[in-house]
Amino acid sequence: MKVILLQDIKKIGKKNDIVEVADGQAKNFLIPKNLALEANNKNLNNLKAKKDSNNRKENDKLKKAELFKEIIEKNSITIKCKEKDGKLFGSITNQNISTELKRIGVDIEKKNIEIKNQISNIGSHLVKIKLYKNFFVEKEIIIVPE
Repeated sequence: MKVILLQDIKKIGKKNDIVEVADGQAKNFLIPKNLALEANNKNLNNLKAKKDSNNRKENDKLKKAELFKEIIEKNSITIKCKEKDGKLFGSITNQNISTELKRIGVDIEKKNIEIKNQISNIGSHLVKIKLYKNFFVEKEIIIVPE
């Protein structure tokens, strides 16, 4: 019997896979425990619609990430801080950079900003910004005295 898996199941398949299993396994185990659905036309059409919807959402997120990349590359990011002899009072954090990015119209969470070395002095520093799954942009942040 062909079924559509609703979860990853060891030795059978991954979620949303269409697999052939024994009738008894499907009727007595997989379907009653809501681990699978019978692969009839209605369920196959629902699966196809769900996959299409997910693909559209993924494409929209990727386009948004590409737009954010363009905005980040066009604009310079300058942060003003209190300093003495080139050393900052404290250091620049992911939150400071996230706030500055929001000011130019790019909404990135602070957890998606990677600072390689602690920013504790005046000058330019390189940070890595995650825009989407495996889509990153490196940007130079300029720190200037207040």
